[in-house]
Amino acid sequence: MNNDLRSRIRELEDMIEIVLISIPREISAREFYLNSVEKFRNGPARELFADLAEQEMGHEAELRKILKRLKTELDELK
Repeated sequence: MNNDLRSRIRELEDMIEIVLISIPREISAREFYLNSVEKFRNGPARELFADLAEQEMGHEAELRKILKRLKTELDELK
């Protein structure tokens, strides 16, 4: 295995590790915003926190797609 390939594998492993750390943080942030929604029964604050919770759900989904792509690339290189 040449140095470029080893370097790319290590890079992918590092990226996977970071994404795996990030996913639970997005879930936690979504839960935080959903709890905040419950504190406001109506109005702009409720809408804001509901929107933020939805965005976090999108972030999680995107991270999961990225994770899948990274793992596929890593598997192909190994």
